[in-house]
Amino acid sequence: MRPRRFYSGQEPVSGQIEISGDELFHLRNVMRGKPGDPVEIFDGKGTLYSGKIESIGRSNAAVRIVKKSSGSKPRGKIIIAPSLLKRKPMTLMVEKLTEMGVDEISPVIFSRTDAVYTAAAGKKWRKAALESLKVNDNLWTAEICEPCTPEELIERTKNIGNKILLDIEGERTSIQGRVPVICVIGPPGDYTPAERRLFLEAGFTPVNINESVMKVETAAFSALSILKYLSG
Repeated sequence: MRPRRFYSGQEPVSGQIEISGDELFHLRNVMRGKPGDPVEIFDGKGTLYSGKIESIGRSNAAVRIVKKSSGSKPRGKIIIAPSLLKRKPMTLMVEKLTEMGVDEISPVIFSRTDAVYTAAAGKKWRKAALESLKVNDNLWTAEICEPCTPEELIERTKNIGNKILLDIEGERTSIQGRVPVICVIGPPGDYTPAERRLFLEAGFTPVNINESVMKVETAAFSALSILKYLSG
């Protein structure tokens, strides 16, 4: 069985790296870790340390590094830009999209978006993105952006060549899998005519991937699955 993974934002010192905070609680109280147990430590920035627990204290655990490995950041990038949702469905969407290996989540505030963003929610989303690396074996954490307007999103992603607008009024055409790619998913109640026109004028291709009307989070999972498959 693969050693348990834990996150640490600390830099190694003298061949050791520390685990603290919530990760220490999980190691000590949930996993019942003890000195000598093998573990893996990731930093979310492409580095993975393999080692053994050397000591467990009240404020931190020390892990003796046996091996260090690094992974280059993926050259292709898949961005999912869904409507901002209320707390529970939004948190679920972030958790699952990051587990599935999305590169970036950029929530959008549309005219019909009925949710409010808070800094506490953003902190929770970024924590979920880090937690996903314990599951999916990736070494780079997904980027979680603060919510933006459609205009801000269009401006920030104007250099991306493959732009998809999930749209129930779109054509049942094949999604292009080339990366980098951005896929926009509208709010409950759909885009306004002005928003749809804004994205079309910015070069987004309207695509209908399912004849049924889906929840935002369902559409996001479906789109990411298709794009991950097509991009290889």
